[in-house]
Amino acid sequence: MSELALSRKSKGFGWWLDRSGTIMAFVFMIVIFGILSPYFLQPDNVVNIMIQVSPLLVTALGIVFVNMAGESDLSLGGVLGLGATLYCGFLKSGMHPAASLAAVIGICVLFGILNGFLVAYLRLSSFIVTTAVMFIAMGLEKSYNNGFSIWIRDDRVTVFANGSFLGIPNLVLLAAIIYLLTHLLLHMTRFGVHTQSVGESFETATLMGIAVKRLKFSSFVIASAFYALGGIMYAMRSSGAIIYSGQKVLLPALAVTFVARTVLGAKRPNTFGIIIGALLLGVINNAFTLMGAEFYLIPIAQGIVLVAAAAIATINKRDIQQEKLD
Repeated sequence: MSELALSRKSKGFGWWLDRSGTIMAFVFMIVIFGILSPYFLQPDNVVNIMIQVSPLLVTALGIVFVNMAGESDLSLGGVLGLGATLYCGFLKSGMHPAASLAAVIGICVLFGILNGFLVAYLRLSSFIVTTAVMFIAMGLEKSYNNGFSIWIRDDRVTVFANGSFLGIPNLVLLAAIIYLLTHLLLHMTRFGVHTQSVGESFETATLMGIAVKRLKFSSFVIASAFYALGGIMYAMRSSGAIIYSGQKVLLPALAVTFVARTVLGAKRPNTFGIIIGALLLGVINNAFTLMGAEFYLIPIAQGIVLVAAAAIATINKRDIQQEKLD
């Protein structure tokens, strides 16, 4: 069978499902939840969903940098929680919010430097290294807060967290700005193109003269800065830093990056898919809460959605392989 005939024939149900299945499922969920809960589609609740997913969106964007470079990063499970705790602790000590923000980002970036050096230059496993760094950060978090949550009492921070600009909540606006800058950096600059090249083929990128080690190193450093921002935004949204909050974010953030690969048939890390993935998980959490469902049903529903996403991601591949056999 010719390639042209194969291309035409393969663009069947599997082809379209591969490219639009995740978005169609997302829209279907919105319709169903809108029917089951009359409050779900109300403007106030839509805004609430956007506020809820903003920290998750920023956190997941940090993972994209590392994934695009062909590595994994689990350190956010500790770095994010430590960043949130330090930010609240610095505020409690009387430090200015801006100074606290800068200090937290600087400290969290140190973990990214450690990750990047061990993975990019010493060529250690990113899975093992970042898991170890996660535990180190978790230990430092507990040693700092003694196992207790730290609450925000600074009026300047609470006013910002609960405020808005031109009707757009500040946390949503902040997440939107960070997303836009990230999208431009990763998809419309030489840095982004080279980073994707490294993730697709280490050997080819090296032959092309790309500074592979430096890009991998940079991806971990940038990711840690995003984890710091995500942790601070979670603290602002919750009015404080809850002990080991990073652990609670780790799996949802990783899930978002996986769902992103299934959007529009991307099959690779991308920023647009991160929006769909974050909103998808946020919609499930919000809708089940509105309907008064038992709390344990939320992760079950999210797990089912991930399995469906995995199935969608493989349907077109199986169909094309079958066409080749025929």
